Amino acid sequence: MKHRVVITGIGVASVSGFGKDAFFRNVWKGESHMTPLQGGIYGEEFQGQYGLLDAAELAAYEARYLTPQEKDYAPCCRLTLAAAVEAAEDAGLPETSADVSPLACGVSLGTTHGELHCLEQLLKEHPDLSMEEAMAAMPHGEIAAAIARRLHCSGDVLLHTDACASGNIAAAHAFQMIRSGRLKRVITGGVDLYSMISEGTFSILRALAKEKLRPFDRDRNGIILSEGAAVLVLEELETALARKAHIYGEIIGQGQSSDAYHMAAMDPEATGILAAMERAANDAHIARDAIDYICLHGTGTVTNDTCEMKAVSEFFGEDASRISASSIKGTLGHALGAAAALELAACAITLDTGVVPPNCNVQNLDEHCTFRLVTQPEKLEPEVVLNSAYAFGGSNSCVLLKKWRGEAPA
Repeated sequence: MKHRVVITGIGVASVSGFGKDAFFRNVWKGESHMTPLQGGIYGEEFQGQYGLLDAAELAAYEARYLTPQEKDYAPCCRLTLAAAVEAAEDAGLPETSADVSPLACGVSLGTTHGELHCLEQLLKEHPDLSMEEAMAAMPHGEIAAAIARRLHCSGDVLLHTDACASGNIAAAHAFQMIRSGRLKRVITGGVDLYSMISEGTFSILRALAKEKLRPFDRDRNGIILSEGAAVLVLEELETALARKAHIYGEIIGQGQSSDAYHMAAMDPEATGILAAMERAANDAHIARDAIDYICLHGTGTVTNDTCEMKAVSEFFGEDASRISASSIKGTLGHALGAAAALELAACAITLDTGVVPPNCNVQNLDEHCTFRLVTQPEKLEPEVVLNSAYAFGGSNSCVLLKKWRGEAPA
């Protein structure tokens, strides 16, 4: 028996606002707050902006949701835990839930580099550190384990590291665990904070934007990295209905693939992206024409957006012009392991409100864009939405969601 899976809680910390309501308000307005960086240690041509979380808002957010003991955790761990507690509160989950056994509750999170900034700081202070000592300084596992302790999740507790697809892959795994009956509730999402190494890597790859992040613009020239975290509560439908939880939407399918092409470059044929889209539709048992909206990966690099446009065009064929789509990275920046989780939260809010978020900063639309790019928030009331994530190493992940209409479980 396959169990239906719904989203009942959302917690968000982003450069466009802390908390679900601020996230909705500012992302849908297209408000973005990128921070100039000083130093230019990786070359002045690209050094310039990073989407850093507001320090005062971050402190207030953590003070609201964390205990005094939890405030001593490493930065990624603190931020994700705060977002998880917000999501649990939004879902109406009590601190000690009696409706579901702890063994039926799990955690599935994603990150690109986790607590790498802890290592960077340590190496500044102790440049002669051994590799063993350095690795011990990165408490990545605590990111998921801390949530398990706080929210009493004794089932599967996992941390996925699949670069920019991490958030989607974590959610896809959570979905599969609930659908199979293995678990009844899973806390899922993604996180990443500033890393000098990540900034340097993208600069060396000449992938950083010189001015603005412009997904699907003819003159796009790169990404702007950012910080953030998003956490969602996924539940078995019967469990959510039994406690009269608010349901944002239902996850109905997922698809994954690997380009097996290059550690950094995307396959120009976009066969892996196309395969992930096809597998998601097949998993959900829906026709392609049932999809109304795509939350695009849309990083603003020439290669990524070109490959994504090619895949969407081939997947939908002549029907592509009907599809509404947008990337919210023009507003949020690229939050790496948190990106797909932030976008999954946006998809859930889109289904709940009916309003599609805009693709910002487009001045001259790329001529190869065959779908309808949404550049202003629109009340489109989509029934089925696709969340797309494509990462370094060729990791491709798509998650399909459906609007909740209050129908009884089969």
